[in-house]
Amino acid sequence: MSGSNRRSGLSVLARSLRVRLLAVVLVAAVAVSVVLVHRFDSTSSAGTADSTVAGNPPTYDQQRRAEVTVLLDSWARAVRSGDLDALRESMDPLAAPDFVEAQVRRAAVVPGVPFSEFDYELGDEPETPVPPQIAEALDSTDVWAPSVYLKYAVAGPDASPTRRPVSLVVAERDGRWRLVDDADLTEYRRHTWRGPWDFGPLKVRSVPTAAGTSVVMGHPDREQFVESLAAELPSATAAVTDFWGDDWARDGLVFVASSAEEFAELTGSAPSTEVAAVTVSDAVVGDGSRPTGQRVVFGPDAATRLTPFTVRSVLRHELTHVAARAKTSDGTELWVSEGFADYSGYRNSGAEFVQLAPTLAAIVAAGGPPTVLPKNEDFGAGGARSSVAYESAWSVFAFVADGFGESRLRTLYESLASDSSTDSAFASVLGTSRAQFVASWGDWVARQAG
Repeated sequence: MSGSNRRSGLSVLARSLRVRLLAVVLVAAVAVSVVLVHRFDSTSSAGTADSTVAGNPPTYDQQRRAEVTVLLDSWARAVRSGDLDALRESMDPLAAPDFVEAQVRRAAVVPGVPFSEFDYELGDEPETPVPPQIAEALDSTDVWAPSVYLKYAVAGPDASPTRRPVSLVVAERDGRWRLVDDADLTEYRRHTWRGPWDFGPLKVRSVPTAAGTSVVMGHPDREQFVESLAAELPSATAAVTDFWGDDWARDGLVFVASSAEEFAELTGSAPSTEVAAVTVSDAVVGDGSRPTGQRVVFGPDAATRLTPFTVRSVLRHELTHVAARAKTSDGTELWVSEGFADYSGYRNSGAEFVQLAPTLAAIVAAGGPPTVLPKNEDFGAGGARSSVAYESAWSVFAFVADGFGESRLRTLYESLASDSSTDSAFASVLGTSRAQFVASWGDWVARQAG
């Protein structure tokens, strides 16, 4: 499913005759309040050491921002280069031991990731109080919990960097600022985002695709699956381009999670045994430009539960969400976003209707054709109701492609995925009313299921 990191997730489905795993895409950015604001498209303004106002010396706050900016730069350089001496030098003597150990582990992994950018920067959100139990234990000159973001980009798929929050506490002693901890401060709704490099060693594969380089990364226990995805990426990217056109990035960044915790961190959604993959992105700007932060994240069970057929269809499904993200609003109905991506995922697969929509076919054979389009709540209901919703959504676009052609199918999608009404989209693109469309679709499904 496609999304921005707002944790309001839309779901998509990728399934075969034997395996039905949701391919979930989040279509809204994780928006949290005050210090945990995923405004990944905004920029921060860190003070500089020579900041002055009308020739006056910098204020204490300006000086503090300048000095902590230097600390953040040193921290990022140490982690990215794996310089453990410099990393430990940036730690306060009373820094949380778990924090220090985690940073050492991170510094062993990050240098192996092809980052084009990896920096920490101050944000502009209001200052957050430091919990008294933390400040008192440090007994330092000053303690600060600034708004901080990790700003990073992976070479190849990331044309622009994305930003993720860091719940950082720093302390000043002996005239110098150092790192204390990045633990979540739940009382202030502050959270530190963890990337794949925070969950252990990584296997990273960079592969050439249509417009440049795509990247797949996962842990050693998923190495074979990483290799399978890397091998599939070029043909999947080409297939999506053949369907959607070349007005998208034509590359991808794919993460393979090894645990439920990692999957939840990378997607902002609770894992499920039904979930095969999730696609996330930063908020869409609305000017048609390429969204930042687009990642396809495979769940911890995907490696063992996906067949070669579903690996193919899920990856193409998810890359369709990547391609269509700039044209998709956060309010797009699920039958539109999921049905369109499923159609792309199964396109040219050679599978029959009853293989791709077995639950729908059985219900139609017993009770007649569908008479309504799926509702959003149907997709998360579970069981047969969810299966029918996803299969019906796919069948809508299969019907349009069969009767009107793929060119008008894409035009219909763009109209439906905008904020225009369903009725106006059917009328303007297909020259029919909603009621007429649903009736014709139902008859087509009945014929295919018969």
